[in-house]
Amino acid sequence: TDEVHGMRYPIWLVAFALIAVVACGGGRAPSAGQSIAVTVKEWTITPAKLAAKAGPATFQVKNGGSIEHDLAIEGVGKVDTIGAGDSKALSVTLTPGTYTILCTLSGHKEAGMHGTLVVSP
Repeated sequence: TDEVHGMRYPIWLVAFALIAVVACGGGRAPSAGQSIAVTVKEWTITPAKLAAKAGPATFQVKNGGSIEHDLAIEGVGKVDTIGAGDSKALSVTLTPGTYTILCTLSGHKEAGMHGTLVVSP
């Protein structure tokens, strides 16, 4: 037996309870959705073609370049300017469709910093 909060329980019951808590996530909220890594740098977005499922998603955006960049998903959301070597997260709720991803800083899209996000149901 083992003692939990001053009460004695058979060890198998304590082990079972711990397994149940871990397996069920401990009563925490459901997952925040998919996580998608994106790197921006002069003059690319990698990967330039992204695929995701509809629902909550967090884009982990890393600036691998030597100057400031940002990342926008047209009509969905935008992460603020990211300094060289820094990272920021963009959390959004995606609906099915095809979207343009781009750096919105002056001249960056025209220099090649754009791509496509395809969201499936």
